[in-house]
Amino acid sequence: MKIVRGFALGLAATAMVILSGAYAVASNPATVGDFLSAYAKALKIELPASTSTDTLVTTLRAAGVKLDTKVDVTKALTQGDVVRIGKANGLRLTTNRPTASFTSDEIAQFFTTYGITLATAPAAGDDTRFAASDLPPGDPNNNANTSKGKKKGRPFHSPTEPE
Repeated sequence: MKIVRGFALGLAATAMVILSGAYAVASNPATVGDFLSAYAKALKIELPASTSTDTLVTTLRAAGVKLDTKVDVTKALTQGDVVRIGKANGLRLTTNRPTASFTSDEIAQFFTTYGITLATAPAAGDDTRFAASDLPPGDPNNNANTSKGKKKGRPFHSPTEPE
């Protein structure tokens, strides 16, 4: 009987800890402004702590970050917001829960994972990738073999004895 009572008390204590943690996250959700502040830190842009949200958005845009024309920095951050901002800036992101909240811990993990990629993303017009139909560097005469498949050998023709 003591074992059951101890187990029940332990389960109740665990539930209280989990619920209090969920309440703390729900009562103080991360905002789009928090995400943009972390983005500025990832780009190594130093801003004072008392920076207004308009200054933050303007600074990020000046640094080449693509943002919507009307960014609501007080809005609770969702996975859809993160995907939209990430895709606009060259990341391949998807989510199957666009309305799910994005926590401060997830923001830290996001910039741990993608911060280097975002910091070194090429500016618009500086894309160095070439399509096979373009003239790649080092091939000014367009001699690149862009066709698929194995080529048959040419029959031998002597340069000195025409047919």
